[in-house]
Amino acid sequence: MTRALFAAAIAVLAASPALAEGTLTAEYFVLPATHPDVGKGADGSIVRGLFADRLDRNDLPVVTALGRSYAGPSGPIHDVDRAGEVQWYGLHGAYGVRRVKNATERLPFDFEAMFPPGKKRDGAGNGYLTAHWSGTFVLPKTRAIAFKLGSDDDSWVYVDGRLVVDNGGVKPLAYAPYTVANVPAGSHRFDIFYADRHGAAAMLELSLGFDVAPASAHRNGAVPAARSIAAQLRTAGRVAVYGIHFAFDRDTIANDSGGVLAEIAAALRGDPHLRVRIEGHTDGAGDAAYNRDLSRRRAQSVKAYLVTRFGIARARLETQGYGPDRPIASNATAEGRALNRRVEVVRL
Repeated sequence: MTRALFAAAIAVLAASPALAEGTLTAEYFVLPATHPDVGKGADGSIVRGLFADRLDRNDLPVVTALGRSYAGPSGPIHDVDRAGEVQWYGLHGAYGVRRVKNATERLPFDFEAMFPPGKKRDGAGNGYLTAHWSGTFVLPKTRAIAFKLGSDDDSWVYVDGRLVVDNGGVKPLAYAPYTVANVPAGSHRFDIFYADRHGAAAMLELSLGFDVAPASAHRNGAVPAARSIAAQLRTAGRVAVYGIHFAFDRDTIANDSGGVLAEIAAALRGDPHLRVRIEGHTDGAGDAAYNRDLSRRRAQSVKAYLVTRFGIARARLETQGYGPDRPIASNATAEGRALNRRVEVVRL
């Protein structure tokens, strides 16, 4: 970003933001009931300052000195790595955190039972749920963004990796409006981190006043986050993209795909010598020959969008449709089929 994210501090608004459409990429984890950061009682109100004001290079929160030493029920936070990265949303900690679900979920959120999947309560025998939702949004001009958020227990909101709502603490849900002033024109990332850390209620409510598209990937899965598309093309030579949506059984690109397509365009603009092949992939449902043709037409639609909307030269883009022929996960589960339905961008 070329200018400061805020011209003014985050403020609570008197009026609610107008509801907008959108979908966020979601990752869910379960902390065991024996985890040292859960089940220690309730603070009763917001506790600010547990997490740092920037995400780290892995797009994860970092604990602060306060978080490490806080004497109330919300602290001290133990499950961190040497750099202070909080492991409630990863698989590398020492306390048995499990990832239990990847999904894309449509806004607004009104989750009244944020318990582990298949459970009717949290705590002993079930554990405690944490979640990370992420997406991208595009602003045609500099303006404020508005949203409403409430959680029982912790939640934190980041825009472009910077903390904009610090709603930590083991406490009851309080649904409140927020605004972030002077967000520059262009493509931006939106991240929400949630944690249930105390027995009984576990809730999250969220509505946005701006459109969002899912982040292009599950950070801990087979594909990278939206903002790393350019880096992945440089290092791995390909990136699987999940934020490009199409009308059912058609090659028409859905309106909520603009953010991820802007990220692809930014990668191409950032390297004038970069040429790529856009590959369409489907799951294994339906006729294979039909799906190959559909994936070919969808890849062509992505190319046309990049050319017409962002001015990318046609000669820099090739297309190919593989249909169901190159799965990266099992087609026997809904999650596997969702991972197989993708667009891949491959460096030539």
